[in-house]
Order: sequence, then C-alpha cells, then structure tokens
Amino acid sequence: MLSHSVLKPLFQKEIHSLFTVKAMWIMLIILSLLTGYSFVQAVNLFSQASRTALQYPEMARGMDPFRGVFVPCFGALYLVTTLLFPFTAIKLISSEIHSGSLKLLVQLPLNLRYIIAVKTATLAIGWLLALVPALSTIAAWGMLGGHIYLQEILNLVLGYTLYALVITGIAFFAASVTSSTATAAILTLAFTLGSWVLDFAAGRQSWLHSISAVSLTALLRTYEHGLFSLSATGQALIAASGFLVLSSVWLNSGIKLQRRLFISILVVLSCILLSFPVSSIRIFHDTTENRSNSFSSADETALKQMDKPLTVTVYLSREDSRRHDYETNILSKLQRTVPDISTVFPCDSTGSLPGTQNDDRYGIIEYDYNGRHDESWSSSPGEVLPILHQLAGETVTFSEIQKYPGYPIVTDATPFNTWFYIILPMVYLWLWWFTNRLPRNRKKETQ
Repeated sequence: MLSHSVLKPLFQKEIHSLFTVKAMWIMLIILSLLTGYSFVQAVNLFSQASRTALQYPEMARGMDPFRGVFVPCFGALYLVTTLLFPFTAIKLISSEIHSGSLKLLVQLPLNLRYIIAVKTATLAIGWLLALVPALSTIAAWGMLGGHIYLQEILNLVLGYTLYALVITGIAFFAASVTSSTATAAILTLAFTLGSWVLDFAAGRQSWLHSISAVSLTALLRTYEHGLFSLSATGQALIAASGFLVLSSVWLNSGIKLQRRLFISILVVLSCILLSFPVSSIRIFHDTTENRSNSFSSADETALKQMDKPLTVTVYLSREDSRRHDYETNILSKLQRTVPDISTVFPCDSTGSLPGTQNDDRYGIIEYDYNGRHDESWSSSPGEVLPILHQLAGETVTFSEIQKYPGYPIVTDATPFNTWFYIILPMVYLWLWWFTNRLPRNRKKETQ
C-alpha cells in the first residue's frame, strides 16, 4: 500500500503545476467563447424550425433537442479537446523533464506508473473545468423552457470523457518520447488529425474503410448518436491505458533503449490481443428518447431469435446515398440485434457504379437465411422487416407504441451571451490570477 504522506504532497504538487499552465486557461477561455457561439446559433436554428413544426404535429416529431442543440454545442468541446487540450497534458510531462524534477520524483517510494496515474487524475480536474461551458448550455436550455432527457446527456458526457482520456494518453506518450514540447504537440496532432484523414479517405479506399472504425472520431460518433456501446467503451479504456503505460516506460531513463522497445512491443501486442474479445462484445443501449437507434420492441424480440446465420448482400456502391440511408436506418440496427449476421458489398470489390455495364443487379439488396432467399429494392424498415420475419418464420404482432412527440420551442438564447462571453471567461481569468498568486503569498509568509 502506498503511503498517504507520499501521494498527498505529490497530488498537491501536480494540482499546482496544472493551475500554472497558461495553455489550460487560454483553452478554457476559448472554449467558453466557442460554446457560447455554438449554443446561440443552435438555439436560433432550432427555433426557426420550430415555428413551422408547431403547426404540424408530424414535423414536430423531428424536433429533437439532443441532435439539434446539445450535439452541436458539444462540438466546440470536441474541437478544443482535439487541438488545445493536448498542450495542457504535454506541459505536465515536458516541464518536469526540462527542469529535471522528474529525476527527483523517481526517487520517491513509488514507480513511474503511479506518477502517471496521479498526473492523469490531476488532469481530470482540468477536464471538469472544460466541461463547465458545455454543461452550462444544458442548464441554459432548461432555463429557456427546453426539454432535457438526462439519459442521452449522460451518455454524451461519457463519450467525450473517454475521448479526452484517450487524448491524454496520446499526449503523455508523445511528451515522453520527444525532447521538446513543440515536437510532442506535432506528434499528438498527427494522431488526432490522422483520425480525420482516415474518416475522409475511408469512403474512397475499401481497405481504409475496414480500419476506419478504430478511429477516434468513430468512437465519439457512437455516443453522439445517442448509443452506448460496451465494446466502444472497453476499447477506449484499453487504448488510453496502453498509451499511459507506454508513457511510464519511456519516461524511465534508467532502462536501456532496447529494453524499452521490447516492453513497448509487449504493451502494444497486449492491447491488440485484449481489443479482439472486447470488440466482439455485443452489449448496446439506445439512450435516445425517440429510440432513433432501435427498431420497435416487438421487431427486436423477433430478430434476436434468429439463431441461424443471416447474410445480407447489398448491391450499392459506397458513394451512393441510398447505401448510406440503408446502413443508417437498417443495417447498423440489424448488426446490433441479429446474433449472427454477415454483410457482402459486391460493388466495393468490383468498383461498379450506377450506369456501368456491371450494374444488372445494382440497387438490389438480398437476404439469405436458413436456406431461404428474398430480395428488395427498399431501404425502409417498414418493407425490410416483414421480409426478415418471413424468412425466419416469425409472426410479429403489431402493437401501438407511443410516438416521439418532439419538443419544438421558439425562444431566444442571446441573453446568455453575457454568461459565455463575459462572466465565465472572467471567472477563468480570476482563477488563473488567484492560483498563480498563491505561491507568491506563501513565499512572503515564509519570509
């Protein structure tokens, strides 16, 4: 057991180091301004759409505050976490390397893994400060009379916290293997921006599309869609833990380079081996109030009873918008519901596009289950689900379910400009000044 007398002063030192990092306070001020702008714009657009939706109930069902307000507001947090948050994490490592204080820390009765753990816990306080502007939009929306569904908000916060944890691990690792803060920042941005490039190129190259699911943006997109995935959560924790362990390995200057490389390879292989069983976990929960990621309860119950392999052959190219609609509205839900499902995309391998000589069956979607075959041109659940139930020999009794009513509202968010543009930045500035003033006051008291 580690002594409390050792961890407490170490944690206090890390807290002081965090609050003296200028990059963090600059990041928080920028985040407040960006979040305020995003909130006002999102509310204005939501209000404009609500004016028409209030007159037509069918349109009102499409007024979802989660997708229309909260996800755009958290987009500012995504941008800042990707581009600015790493500088704060890097500074916690690089400042001690350059000052030589890291050599003193390793002489304490604890190893570098505990030091990295304390630094990660300290950075969590900075992350809580970064969440304040985003959480303020939720409170402001409630004050304006907007609807809040807590479950989907908590899931969104969880997704962004996991994303920040992975970014922290990458930043710590970059700082531990490089000799300067600038180089560490470039290496970190290479990881984060590489996810953007991977997602962009995935639609053009099939082999990139197969690995795009492991990108950081793909991880976050799951939670932005209101879906909790135990597999995605586990993979994020594995990635973050792997980078943090690698950081402790490369910070230990007492180990020879060859041994550090060997240990690093073992850590990477261990993370890869762990990710395979975790990726196969099929535990999902639709946190959205309108169940946008799920079929009806009766349909899902029938689909879960399909104990034979289901093969879906989609004759649509990746560039076709109909394929995107099919994957979003049907295929992704089937993959989370049917126990054994495989998909085939012949157009991806042949490169066929609409209008070419190879498009005889283009647009058709085939379903094969237990020796039975059927096909359809439709990407509508109302037409596809009866086909699947017929193939499985299941009879689904339709039950009337309460439809999502939607929450249209016409309101004005400009009064909250004062909070996001003036009060919150001033609070951050005051905390910056106050925390940097404390050491000088203590020094005077000592004298």
